[in-house]
Amino acid sequence: MKWNMLYVSGFLMLLLSCSTSVDNAEDSLLNASHLEHLYQEVEVGDTLLGTVWIYCEAPDYKVVGDEDEGFTCVDDVARALVFYCRQYQLDGAPAALEKIRSLTEFILYMQAENGYFYNFLLPDKQINRQHRNSQAIPNWWSWRAFWALSEVNLLESDALMELQSRSLAAMADLLPEIEQLCLGQEDTIEIDGVKIPQCLTRVGADQMGVLMIGLANHYRIWPSAAAKAAMLRFGNLLLAVQFGDQDTFPYGAFMSWQNNWHAWGNVQAYALLHAGRVLQHPPFIEAGLKEVKYYYPYCLSRGLISGFKVVSQSDSLLMQDGRQFPQIAYNIRPMVYASMEAFAITGDTTYARTAGQLAGWFFGDNPAHQQMYDQQSGRTFDGIGSPSDINFNSGAESTIEALLSIQAITSSPVALEVLMKNSK
Repeated sequence: MKWNMLYVSGFLMLLLSCSTSVDNAEDSLLNASHLEHLYQEVEVGDTLLGTVWIYCEAPDYKVVGDEDEGFTCVDDVARALVFYCRQYQLDGAPAALEKIRSLTEFILYMQAENGYFYNFLLPDKQINRQHRNSQAIPNWWSWRAFWALSEVNLLESDALMELQSRSLAAMADLLPEIEQLCLGQEDTIEIDGVKIPQCLTRVGADQMGVLMIGLANHYRIWPSAAAKAAMLRFGNLLLAVQFGDQDTFPYGAFMSWQNNWHAWGNVQAYALLHAGRVLQHPPFIEAGLKEVKYYYPYCLSRGLISGFKVVSQSDSLLMQDGRQFPQIAYNIRPMVYASMEAFAITGDTTYARTAGQLAGWFFGDNPAHQQMYDQQSGRTFDGIGSPSDINFNSGAESTIEALLSIQAITSSPVALEVLMKNSK
């Protein structure tokens, strides 16, 4: 396994920051009880697959399926697997290890012959191959599966060696497709006067970010020239959709899809910071820091932003279709991750404080003044539609995105202190 010194130094800094706490608040903040409620093992042949129910509805919080989709999906199982992998790194709990095994088995079960992954599993244990969001194609669920399997292979555990071998083989089946993605497709097109790399009109920059995270992890495990070249290519495409600066809108934000920015899944800054640290490539780090340093404070000053479109007029970029809602947990976690990665790389506590401010959304520091995460039950409400409109359901995405955010925050006493101070 390859560990470059820049990555190791940042990792050690985070470990050292875990040595103290603010009144041990993190001991009670992170509660995975509701995730356990959503979790179910199903037997297929001789294998137990760990699944996570997609939907869970208020007021009784019974899990429900979807006749068109199914009851569980790679998207959410992958999220849960990342959570349990990172928790196992923190505490080495055997319970987390068991979840890692079963959730990994589910993802491996959902891989198609072409290397990509199906997404939904039906209640009769059949893979949904028909739904448009469940086909084995280059899309979100395939990239999330790749990322989650890479997290499994970063763990140090003799008990996981056989599973890691099989998951590495699964990643190897997809790697050739990844390494060819966007190859020779750097031409740009113009949308509303804004130049966008043509490839990013098919595979969004937000998806590219998820893919880069998994690829950077894989490179740490199994470095290769082809993987490095792909990461550099993908990262340079993301740099091409970063606009503005400290004084100019949109203040270093990376577009998500064409000339649109949306908060959900906007992981580009974290992906570039993470890949930049792994590759020791300063341009990626500088670009990631730029969004965190300038755009996130702007976003916070506006009571958070859900999305907008940039258009070019008179050599300036202007906001169109700006909207504040909906706000969901998946809006917050990518920014928390990027802020914490910026802190790990630079040691500048400003970034940890930004992470703590962002995470305050879960505890009432939001336009609805509603505590969205209940640390007693582990539930996270599904979203805010307006200051007076709360979706009190608590499905897998919201639950896990909140847990991932809080898990990251509790690694830093500085971020945790800001969170506790700003919580309402």
